[in-house]
Amino acid sequence: MKKAILFLSVVLSLLLCSCHPDDPVTPSGINIGKGVFVLNQGTYMYANASLTFYDTEADTAANNLFYRVNGAPIGDVAQSLALINGKLYIVVNNSNYIYKVDAQTLKCDTTQPYLLDGFISPRYMLPLAPNKVYVSDLASADLYIVDPEEMTITGTIAMGKPTETMVLVGREVYVTNWSNYYNTSVVNNTVMVVDAQNDLKVQEIVVGKEPNGMVVDRNGMIWVLCEGAFWDEEEEYPSLWCINPLTKKATCERSFASSAAELAIDPRGEYLYCIVDGNVLRISVNSPQSDDPFLISGEGKTFFKIAVNPSNGDIYVSDAKNYMVNGQVYRYSSDGVLLSSFSAGVCPGYFLFKGI
Repeated sequence: MKKAILFLSVVLSLLLCSCHPDDPVTPSGINIGKGVFVLNQGTYMYANASLTFYDTEADTAANNLFYRVNGAPIGDVAQSLALINGKLYIVVNNSNYIYKVDAQTLKCDTTQPYLLDGFISPRYMLPLAPNKVYVSDLASADLYIVDPEEMTITGTIAMGKPTETMVLVGREVYVTNWSNYYNTSVVNNTVMVVDAQNDLKVQEIVVGKEPNGMVVDRNGMIWVLCEGAFWDEEEEYPSLWCINPLTKKATCERSFASSAAELAIDPRGEYLYCIVDGNVLRISVNSPQSDDPFLISGEGKTFFKIAVNPSNGDIYVSDAKNYMVNGQVYRYSSDGVLLSSFSAGVCPGYFLFKGI
């Protein structure tokens, strides 16, 4: 949580962070059809996270939807989204819970429990089956197993380190260890491998420090962007690694002389996109060390997060501005041409494509 964390003194009551499905404030003229959900993290300790939906066909965006539908804020630091069986799951990091809402109406689900807590600091969800997902946690040494239908924690997997992003390759789940914020004795430079059938950690693969972004290319290779650690006693620069899931061998394919964060991949699995020194770069998986002339300039902006439309390759980049005011989202073509932009909430931090 080193990005956009501003330690502020105003804390809203947690009572405000629960759904009120019996008294909805249903918005009018909003079509939750095909488009992109943008989860806005909000400012740490302000409980001002929010949900935006961008209609790609109408080129219109609607903001603060969760509050407008349910009459209550999401909570403090909304981290990620997942779409499972017509339900939208909202992982709220600092409030330590997960919401379950209808993906079409955004109303809290009243047929089952709509809020699941019991985590320490939840981060991401990885669907594995209709009744099974993994949930990573920034401050726990366990990976959580959750039944999303019943909204219950059904088990844990001993990992020994905090967990972050996850990808599924075959029957194995690869999990990054991005942070050691809550346990400084742990070196945060590994990708852990989990047997998803037996829910068991089976291996660790050493990469660079602070592995975060992770994608799978067209050849089934796993790419990991490590953010590095400029402030450590043993300084390390950001780096890009490739893991062969058959041999479990990791190779450093590229280092960066400045900041590097976020990682996305085009629909064909040929090009990686990442934010380097405030700009969006493109890297070929076939020649990762070669400079690509593609560039989306971040001059005058604070590029924060990036995602690629899995259907047409459009690139979405959020501008967090000063991390305290409403941000902006820019949509570019796969060639880097600006197509449109729209306003979002504070710190637009996660993109989820729906129906496209």
